[in-house]
Amino acid sequence: MNFTWLNKQGVRSDTGFELQSMDRFTFEYREGSRTITLDIESGILGENQPAILMGPDALNKWDNGTNLDIAVQKQVLENIRQALAFQGLGLSIE
Repeated sequence: MNFTWLNKQGVRSDTGFELQSMDRFTFEYREGSRTITLDIESGILGENQPAILMGPDALNKWDNGTNLDIAVQKQVLENIRQALAFQGLGLSIE
């Protein structure tokens, strides 16, 4: 998977999704016309790696209310992990 920068706070994958920081406490994950608004906090993992902290229910629904099944949740989570890693960030689900 390859990424390009949208701006200093967001990336686009060559597989068709985007992850962008909207403000200090919010990220948006976008696939086409579908969006998940993620409430996040900043944190640190392991060897002082900057990280994003996200709640365990963050990927249950698209913003339009449509549920994500487990397989889609796992793929979205992996997409987010890879996008954050490209940006030099880790991810923790808390």
